[in-house]
Amino acid sequence: MARLNYMDVFWFVPNLIGYSRVALTGVAAYSMYNEHPTLMFLSYALSELLDAADGHYARKLNQCSKFGEVLDMVTDRCTTTVLLTYLAQIYPSFALIFCFLISLDISSHYMQMYSQLITGKTNHKQMDKDAHWILKAYYTDRKVLFAFCFGNEAFFLLIYLNHYLQGFSFYLSALFTVAAFPICVIKNGINVIQLYESAKDLAKLDAASLNNQAANKK
Repeated sequence: MARLNYMDVFWFVPNLIGYSRVALTGVAAYSMYNEHPTLMFLSYALSELLDAADGHYARKLNQCSKFGEVLDMVTDRCTTTVLLTYLAQIYPSFALIFCFLISLDISSHYMQMYSQLITGKTNHKQMDKDAHWILKAYYTDRKVLFAFCFGNEAFFLLIYLNHYLQGFSFYLSALFTVAAFPICVIKNGINVIQLYESAKDLAKLDAASLNNQAANKK
């Protein structure tokens, strides 16, 4: 096999899928602010479906990369933030809730990634035997992970769509929205656990480091 350079990593198939997700997020954002709900719905939904494809092809083609992992996580966070920011505008009564969810999503994933990498893990999804059982169940089964992530995004996307629908279409969409709501609640509950567990791991490292410093001064 030929020796790779950094430019080859940029052209890995899963990373190309990641770039397409970024482009689709751009299309979705443009469609939101220019009130093209159909185009927005299709581009956003396709971006979320491709979220499963990049990981699949990374493993299948042996093209897993640190760049790809970060690209995937940053794209996920940005895509959700774009949608929740717009939802805060069209549903101002719930703006504080959407702002809280944005903050929780970003902070929990950043702290999770940082704590995992600083403790020698290869990525933020790697769980050891001491990890919280809910996080292990969430991150170690790809089907569970995809189901909760997709269901969470589907709930937000349906809320957006409901703003533009009328009649039977609205009631049908509202039915799916109600069905997706528990998934959204559980997913954000997992984010809370993830934030706490990551903060606890970092605090344990700090305590151990400070104790070692104190012991060395004696």
